[in-house]
Amino acid sequence: MMNAFKNTLLGGALLLAAVAAQATPVYVGSWDLYNAGGPNWADFTTPTYTGQEVAALMFGGTASDYAISTTGTDPGLIDNMAWLDQIYIGVAMFGESYRVDSDNNGIYDVSGDTSAWVHDNGCCNQYINYAFRITNQVPEPVSVALLATGLLGLGWSRRKSG
Repeated sequence: MMNAFKNTLLGGALLLAAVAAQATPVYVGSWDLYNAGGPNWADFTTPTYTGQEVAALMFGGTASDYAISTTGTDPGLIDNMAWLDQIYIGVAMFGESYRVDSDNNGIYDVSGDTSAWVHDNGCCNQYINYAFRITNQVPEPVSVALLATGLLGLGWSRRKSG
């Protein structure tokens, strides 16, 4: 009897923790790879930014705060991909945290280096990266209290009937 009560309470506590820890993506903006306002590739000063790093640069926070998508503003369609330019190669889609920095100097200056913030091969608004800030969804106190009360009642009724 007591074990059933404890198991019910433990299960309820785990459920509450899972609800409290849910991450919610919120669309914050987008940028076109070619028209992002980044440096021109020929300056050889453009950083080898990942998609997430560009989002942090443009919208604040840190790279890990963001999910990037190439599919649009719908959070349900986030693909965790970003359009990146590759010096002397062209534009391609890679993972949102992908980077190539061939000579490890942080600069887009060697064939194959990538950056999600450069004025190079892309054009015509066809390589758009959409940024979503990931926020932890904290349930309102009333909802948590109702759920906890229900779980306590369920545990108590199981204890009495057992």
